[in-house]
Amino acid sequence: MGFLARLFGTDPEGRIARARKLIERQQWGEARRELEDLDHPDAESLLSEANDHLVSMNLDEALARIHAGEPEGAQEHLELARVFGATSDQLRAVRRAAREAAEAEAEAEAERKLAEEAASVPEGNDPLWSLPPDDPRLRYALLLESWPESLRERLAGLGPDYARAVMMLEDGDADAAREALSPFVSDEPAARFDRARAALAAGNAMLAASDLATFGDKVGHQLIGQTHTAVLLAQLWARNGRAEQALEMVDETRKTDTGLALAGTRLSLLEAMGRHVDAASGAEQLLRTAPKDQGLYRLLARCRMRQDDRVGAAGALEASLAKTCSSPGKCGNQAYDVEAARMLAILYLEDQQHPERVDELVGEIRANAQQPAWEDGYIQGLLARNEGDLETAGRIGQEITGALAQGDPRRGLVERSLRALPVA
Repeated sequence: MGFLARLFGTDPEGRIARARKLIERQQWGEARRELEDLDHPDAESLLSEANDHLVSMNLDEALARIHAGEPEGAQEHLELARVFGATSDQLRAVRRAAREAAEAEAEAEAERKLAEEAASVPEGNDPLWSLPPDDPRLRYALLLESWPESLRERLAGLGPDYARAVMMLEDGDADAAREALSPFVSDEPAARFDRARAALAAGNAMLAASDLATFGDKVGHQLIGQTHTAVLLAQLWARNGRAEQALEMVDETRKTDTGLALAGTRLSLLEAMGRHVDAASGAEQLLRTAPKDQGLYRLLARCRMRQDDRVGAAGALEASLAKTCSSPGKCGNQAYDVEAARMLAILYLEDQQHPERVDELVGEIRANAQQPAWEDGYIQGLLARNEGDLETAGRIGQEITGALAQGDPRRGLVERSLRALPVA
């Protein structure tokens, strides 16, 4: 939508200019996001410059994490470096430097720790860093650090073929990885998690759900890295119309796991099932434990709006925004919740209330939003409507609905609010 491009500076020349400023300020990641998928003669060279710096930064950080004894963090930065274009030689050089440094500083305590790490590596008793840089067990051993300790030995015992299969997945060959992982699942049910990841990466959500369900039955749902297997399974089932089954599984898992991730997933399922009173009540209780969870405030606001409690919804959103920073980097609170601000601005505008607060919200959205969204156009239309500029509001309404697919429920929202406006 043209007016949004002008409003947020998303035209190609504006994005190139913003990317140059970000590069000058050494904000390589922000510059890269600005340049991705941009069709402009200067985009490729600028993107290459940003990527080169990101590769260097992540390789340096990976080496620092390795020396600090943080293999999981090191692997994350090595993977980021690879995503940004690091060569195989660069990645090998970091691993080789880490091995040489570890050997040079090998004191008695360090040797003891290396021996413990080596115990989880299949075939042989060599310390982890004595393995060849290309050995798949080196990267796999780093991945195993994210698994619960009770399962690491079981997976390490599956041998180098299993490690190679997992590395296929990490390198982006999901179909080959799933095929290579399949022989292991009958003897070791914990292997179903990696096979589920492969199925999901290959676009087969139902096969992934099947493996996750069996994993939960035979191993017990676990937090692996940043992924809780019960949460992921619940999300997959819910998308496939099996929210009731997902809720039963989550409730059963919560008998032994009281983590916030499961509690939040339960509330999302209740909301999806239309049980807005139960979801709102649960969100209010959970916020006492997690008072800074912005997603909970938004869920509470949505459920209150479903109950026609618009004042209560606005209160929830205001409470969320009160715990954030409206100016990036100006305080120690959480980052500004742009999604909550958009919801609140729309609510006030639809009800034609608190115009001064709306002006504040619109300014904060512009200052913090990374990319424009359809809500920004809707907000502009409502602003024009409330100011009596019906011609502008009607034109904006037409642009919004024209950009949305037929059957999209957002079309109805825009048409209900702007349907009486004349067309320019």
